[in-house]
Amino acid sequence: MLTQMAAPSRFWNGEALPLVQWNRFSSTDAGDVEAHMSRMFCPHRLDVQGGRPPIDFRHNQAQLKALTFNAQDYGNPFGRISIDVPQMGQIYLVQFSLTGTSFITHDRDSFSLAPGEMCVLAPDSHFRQTFEAGYKHFTIKIPKADLEQVLASELGFRPDDLVFSTRPVPLVGAAQAFAHLVRTICDDIDYGLTGYTHPRASGAVEDTLKRLLLAAVPHNHSELFDSAPSGPAPYYVRRVEDFVRGHACEAISLIDMIEISGVSARSLHAGFRRFRG
Repeated sequence: MLTQMAAPSRFWNGEALPLVQWNRFSSTDAGDVEAHMSRMFCPHRLDVQGGRPPIDFRHNQAQLKALTFNAQDYGNPFGRISIDVPQMGQIYLVQFSLTGTSFITHDRDSFSLAPGEMCVLAPDSHFRQTFEAGYKHFTIKIPKADLEQVLASELGFRPDDLVFSTRPVPLVGAAQAFAHLVRTICDDIDYGLTGYTHPRASGAVEDTLKRLLLAAVPHNHSELFDSAPSGPAPYYVRRVEDFVRGHACEAISLIDMIEISGVSARSLHAGFRRFRG
């Protein structure tokens, strides 16, 4: 649930899904559901378990700018639904359980996702997800390139590939703030309010969500991201970076970089350490 853990009844729960005014697709045919969800996210396989119980699938979806908000209910009163996703390619999926528990195998890691938690599923990982009867969940689809661009702008350089922890994160601290903002945006969209979707505001709102996500879920650059900003890099760091970019196909020595920088080797090392990690 996307709210304070101490007050679960205040969140989207019961029969109504979030974004009720934004139904994208409904069906009782498992094959049609599989085809629709493969188009919306990425190709994957859907299995209905437990004597093929009836399903009454609903998918509500709204878009901010590049981000999409998705509320899904497979409508299975008994039995289980499972999906098998080889890889998503160029998107991250942020997931919340609204009702019930999901069991996820993410590459070699297995865990359960319950109300009051969130997790991030990686673009280049294989995962399998099994929903218990009556399960409802909420998913945010975020383009990989967009999230990595925000990280690079915050750090002042483009780091190695972004890798999130696969473990669920409780909705406290930055995760709670992220979830609360998601709910506020979706409720406003559902009520027909246009503030968050305004073309002058939607990009900034998306960037705020991405920054909160980077603060909420541990990843391989968390130490640098969570450290206090140190201001713009000094001229000698930028000068060396420009030189390296302009001579990327040539052999560049440390002596070359020191000469280009105009400072000592110690100062150059300290500058890159402080401002580029």
